[in-house]
Amino acid sequence: MKKLSLALLPLLAAMTSAQAESAFDPQGQYLLGDWGGKRTELAQQGVKFEANLLTDTAYLAEGGRNDGADPLTSAQLWLGTQLDMEKLAGWDGVTIRAVATARQGQSTSIEDLQDPGAPHMANVQGTFGRGNQKSRLSELSIEKKFKDQGTSIKAGRLGLGMDFNVMGCDFASTAFCAAQMGKWQGNIWMNTPVSQWGARVKQELNPELAVQVGVYEFNPENALERHGWNLDTENADGVTIPAEVIWTPKNFVNGLPGSYRIGGMYNTADDVNNQKDVANPTDGKNRTFAGWLAIEQQLTSTGNGRQGLHSFANFTWHDRDTNKVDNSQQIGLKYIGLVDSQPNDILGLAVNRVHVNDRINNPNFDASAEYNIELNYSYNPTKWLMLRPNLQYVINPGSTNNVDNAFVLGLGTRIIF
Repeated sequence: MKKLSLALLPLLAAMTSAQAESAFDPQGQYLLGDWGGKRTELAQQGVKFEANLLTDTAYLAEGGRNDGADPLTSAQLWLGTQLDMEKLAGWDGVTIRAVATARQGQSTSIEDLQDPGAPHMANVQGTFGRGNQKSRLSELSIEKKFKDQGTSIKAGRLGLGMDFNVMGCDFASTAFCAAQMGKWQGNIWMNTPVSQWGARVKQELNPELAVQVGVYEFNPENALERHGWNLDTENADGVTIPAEVIWTPKNFVNGLPGSYRIGGMYNTADDVNNQKDVANPTDGKNRTFAGWLAIEQQLTSTGNGRQGLHSFANFTWHDRDTNKVDNSQQIGLKYIGLVDSQPNDILGLAVNRVHVNDRINNPNFDASAEYNIELNYSYNPTKWLMLRPNLQYVINPGSTNNVDNAFVLGLGTRIIF
């Protein structure tokens, strides 16, 4: 935690300089205000700060393994800095980013909902997962944009889901949040807060079409809590190579914008501890692959920015030789700004299906698939505070009939400092 404490120093210094009248301003963008104008001044000079705290509280009301137990809370602290080196040093098109994260808390999915022999494949609390109970370096990157050529190159410590299989995160369950590849092939694909050495090249073909490819170190130690700040590659085992085509039409359905991503991933790990046949764990493999289609499309508009009905869908396919999950589907709707007085509030409903590879010889997986359903409302009383009450229903948690379907009551929060 020593390194996290050092990362907190700029934030703590800013807090002491914040003017009382600007902090906690319901019309402001940040809980701590504009630091007496210093924050805006620094941003104009090329230095931006990011700080937010996310929490997820979940109560298993019925079903699962231990319904009625005390609600559990998990949390994630995010601290980041972005440096515009063009403004700071005259380096044309260069940006440097650094992010540290820290997670704490307990999981209702693990403690009360799931059967240990068939773990819940999603999690009802999005802030619980890798890096829990520890701090870690989640990003340290440099990006160069060649503006005239439409080319962007990024390198450093990165999470794969930062650039590939990207989707919004307006739900509590991990079944509907962040890159889905990191959920259903997470032994290979590591999302933020885990980072790994990697590089990505993106090329814009026209204002609405781009292609990108990346190469990322695969090192299973990156996911371990004790290695959150370890930068060596001693135990790396091959690389992960994602590629993606991105179409972002500005006027598609009803003349409204959308985002369409189709991509694939190939991994070259060949250690039997990392890459093996799921039907024969002693049979080491030297590759795995997967593909995805991720869609976000606005359907209606009130004429005020993003206000209106939005749809999204995600589909993934996985190598049946090496992966526990062989396919997943997700569809959902979000209505942004249901009432004009709350233009940033979001009413969301989504359904997810995760299918376990039937090549796995495990009698615990005796259900057809796991299903996750969530209904929520993201209430934004201010720009710096969000409250998200949510209802979740999990059918066949872990794709097993060993535990009952689960009904979960949840509350998520976000505070932007």
